[in-house]
Amino acid sequence: MNVLLLLEERKVCQFDRSFIHTLRSNRTLSFDVSKSLTIKNRFKYAPSAIDIEKSGQYLISGNLGGSINIHDLATHKINCREELSPICSKRNSGHASSINSIKWYPLDTGIFVTGSSDKSVQVWDTNEMKAVEKFTFSGYVYHTDFSPRNGKTSHLIATALSNDQIRLCDIRTGSHSHTLRGHCSAVNNVVWSKRNSNGLMSCGQDGKIIMWDIRKSNAAMHYFDRENGSSQMAHGGSVFTMSQTEGGLFLVSHGQDQHIRCWDIISGENTMINFGVTPSVQANKVNSAISVNSCYPGLLYLPLNSTIAIYDILSGQHVNDLTAHFKHVTGVCFDNVGLRLFSCSNDGTILVWEPPAPEYDTEDKSAEENPYQDAWSDSD
Repeated sequence: MNVLLLLEERKVCQFDRSFIHTLRSNRTLSFDVSKSLTIKNRFKYAPSAIDIEKSGQYLISGNLGGSINIHDLATHKINCREELSPICSKRNSGHASSINSIKWYPLDTGIFVTGSSDKSVQVWDTNEMKAVEKFTFSGYVYHTDFSPRNGKTSHLIATALSNDQIRLCDIRTGSHSHTLRGHCSAVNNVVWSKRNSNGLMSCGQDGKIIMWDIRKSNAAMHYFDRENGSSQMAHGGSVFTMSQTEGGLFLVSHGQDQHIRCWDIISGENTMINFGVTPSVQANKVNSAISVNSCYPGLLYLPLNSTIAIYDILSGQHVNDLTAHFKHVTGVCFDNVGLRLFSCSNDGTILVWEPPAPEYDTEDKSAEENPYQDAWSDSD
């Protein structure tokens, strides 16, 4: 693959985008633990949730003790070994239990949100490192999500709760604006649609994945069905996690039935791509990531106990495993700018996964024949 040719073609705006997709996907398939960058955890508790903002500069993490760390990745010097310390931390966040979800506000890094097992969600001022708003619920908070679109719902936080409800919190008014009911058990994950600012998807321990239109009184628009029939069951057991591809065309889910399913969000149907059977996962929920810029529609990075499995979403092929953690991986997030993956685990570490450094030819070139060197010697 000729990278110099790509650069020349880019100058005159004549290049094949599939070439870029192939180049990037090859880089993200060959991930290894970074040899130059490690993330320092200032607290004794293991990280339980991580997120990276869209420019790829700030990594935020929450842990089992309710503490928060923020790392500035831009301060890391390339090709220099470094243990990166947090630029700011908060030991006493106000959460009395583990942080299960932590998210940057997509439109401004001056705001982030945390959700905890203490049945609360807190909205934070990043500059002051202080919680400025708190929402309380009757169930544990398993997951939160902001709408990625700058529209009428950009101020709403979708909250997945253990009492089978989804609550929408308005950060402008400090109140709960909606309650969505349709699950029969705890809700594990919520994801705002990237195509429709009023669309929301949720998955739960009842095996259901539901598409919601929050404008309607009967908000449940569609129940994803693994058989494309009328059973309303997406998985045969709890749905652990789901991730949306770039552009919002596909949704990928993983469940207790040890199956990964890819859904067409527009039609709501199972694409029937065969991902095979995954190992059994000892967890109620995990967070997966999709490498949205590597290839179309992307690669799925799925935590399976202490391993991160990589799947090609189009073919369902299991292409690689990332193994370095020695305890359960609780979350992953993908840096779309730097093409890096970050993972956190109960072993107390946050690991950086990146393509290996290029290997240079170190052979001694002096022994090669010089066409201008005299062929005679003193003995002649």
